[in-house]
Amino acid sequence: MAFYKSAEDYYKEMTSTITDVDTSEHSLIYAALMPACYELSYQSLMLDEVTKRVFAKSALENGYYDDLKNRCLEMGIEQKLATIATGTVKVIGKINSKLPSGALVSTTLGITYSTQSDVIINSEGVGYTGIIASDKGSKYNADVGVVSLLPVKYEGIYGVTNEEKIDNGYDIETPEALYNRYLLKIQTPATSGNKYHYEQWALEVTGVGFAKCIPGAGNVKVIIANSNKRAANDELIKEVYSHINEVRPILAGTLTVVTVKEITINITANVEIDSSVILGDVQNIFASAAKEYLSNKVYTTKKVSLAKLGGILVDIDGVVDYAELKINNGTSNITLGDEEIAVIGSVSLGVI
Repeated sequence: MAFYKSAEDYYKEMTSTITDVDTSEHSLIYAALMPACYELSYQSLMLDEVTKRVFAKSALENGYYDDLKNRCLEMGIEQKLATIATGTVKVIGKINSKLPSGALVSTTLGITYSTQSDVIINSEGVGYTGIIASDKGSKYNADVGVVSLLPVKYEGIYGVTNEEKIDNGYDIETPEALYNRYLLKIQTPATSGNKYHYEQWALEVTGVGFAKCIPGAGNVKVIIANSNKRAANDELIKEVYSHINEVRPILAGTLTVVTVKEITINITANVEIDSSVILGDVQNIFASAAKEYLSNKVYTTKKVSLAKLGGILVDIDGVVDYAELKINNGTSNITLGDEEIAVIGSVSLGVI
């Protein structure tokens, strides 16, 4: 139902029964009534906006995210906040040299972390310390060996590196993800610890972006992925297990929490390009677009389509045609299992 009416519509209604007096734009009646008409029009517009704000779906579609959060809170669903990534670095240096707490370490792209304790280099020339990201979010996650620089030099300290990947930094939950949890709760019959209950309990944990419950005789298995659409680390698996174990019914069978298996997708192809682009730029654009495709469409459909990837490739500005497109050295689509997700591996383009 639409409430909005223009000021002109209100004025026509007010003057509809007046037949023998001037009601034109320059009349005294027009001057007297139009301010009220404008206010009535504004208030009717606000009524329309109210209807968009009181329902979760319309609040999401119209950008009223605070109202969406409040609607979800009424159902006991709280938006998951961003987290600060932490990890460990190996410090290499001269025996007995010191790297102090709070020292900055970084990646080659300038992503910085600070050490959490003093490090004294041992007799083998190494030491270890925890590090914490300079800010919240997933951009502070890093693969093995990426944290390798010391922006500030310290006497006797030669270098640093992370021997394990950092993957516990998560962005604030998106409005879409929050709304999907809201739908899951109100549209699925979560009662008495059934499978929907287990999925909801898992998704309540910060860092979990996907959960699927597979109940069995005397056993309940919960499969999770993190909110970065990657396999969950051991820490997150343990956290989900502990949370579910605290809230599920007593004597509900053995609980198992596992993470999805990552299937690496390597892509090769030859392309024909025009003079407006260079191959390296096309490869970078395609790699980014393919990663987005795997993280969104494939994440839900469980199918890596050669045709879809070809469409993404040929749609890049400057690409005229392509040939010999392959996924993992094959020319067939890849179908994933319930416990598998696709992650981008290498992307290599040649020239036709």
